[in-house]
Amino acid sequence: MDPVSKTARNTPGSRILLNASHQTAHHWNLVADIGGTNTRLGVVTDGQLTDLRKHPTGTMADLRDALHALRDEVGTDPRAVVAAGAGPVRDGRIRLTNANLDLTEGELARATGASHTYVINDFTAAAWSVAEISPADADVLQGADTPPLGTRLVVGPGTGLGVGALLYSEGHFHTVSGEGGHMGISPRHRDEVDVFEAARRIAPECFFDDSLTLEAEMFLSGTGLPILYQAIIMAAGKPDIPARSAKDILQDARDGADPCAVRTARIFTEHLGAIMGDLAVALVPTGGVFLVGGVAEKNRWLFEQDFLRAFNAGGRFDALRRSMNLYVSKQDEFGLIGASNFCKNALAH
Repeated sequence: MDPVSKTARNTPGSRILLNASHQTAHHWNLVADIGGTNTRLGVVTDGQLTDLRKHPTGTMADLRDALHALRDEVGTDPRAVVAAGAGPVRDGRIRLTNANLDLTEGELARATGASHTYVINDFTAAAWSVAEISPADADVLQGADTPPLGTRLVVGPGTGLGVGALLYSEGHFHTVSGEGGHMGISPRHRDEVDVFEAARRIAPECFFDDSLTLEAEMFLSGTGLPILYQAIIMAAGKPDIPARSAKDILQDARDGADPCAVRTARIFTEHLGAIMGDLAVALVPTGGVFLVGGVAEKNRWLFEQDFLRAFNAGGRFDALRRSMNLYVSKQDEFGLIGASNFCKNALAH
């Protein structure tokens, strides 16, 4: 399901009007995807994302003002509000670690007048984004053209490394979200030992005890990929270079312009494939394994044979891993779509 048209996604400015039909709607829901830099607000009418706003993530007062302004613009209270963000959720409160804010369901109710309010983890939302995903919104890397119904695993190498899952039981999905970025990765080949040893000099606090096991997101994320690149530079005995962005490193890797960038992309690809395969064996997601987020969609070239080889390399479980359905989600607004799907499920139950 991708209710946001390409035309609407490319509209400049902070306000993207998708469909004005919500202006007279009596029943609508408000969904929010709160990041460290930007907050995206969406209007959901008849189960579809019909209007989108983008605001800089500022203070709690700024967020309340943005929520209240959207409510006033529509002219009626939303039936429900769902806000998703990176951070732990407890007792109706989320600590938004990227934004350094605390948000409660009570504050959502006061800002919007909604009678049902929910705060959820961002990878709870990411998992729910694939609950109703259509074949048109998923590139097939391996397996069935149409994702079958069943438990689904979602992995997103974004700012960090997010992992979520929808467990399918008794005809319903149930969300599980965890800290995938804090799983451990170790050298897969002898020639990676020097790279991991160099990384210890960069981020010693992210290693597990005195081993060469490192928190996964220290290499497998937009934040971590420059650390991996720097460790490769150090292991090669080259002079230090200025910090580079993940985007620039991957562009050089794709162009073949920098051997260290090429190696960075290869290690990133293989370790991400391997850890996703391990997670798939643990969960056995018969409904599919999904890569989500802009890193995956914009760098589709990373997820080809090297990635599949690592995903499927399971020793005695090679056959099980090869039997998994594996996809790249193409939903740009997966956070808002997931929050909407979560809302639909919550109101139904």
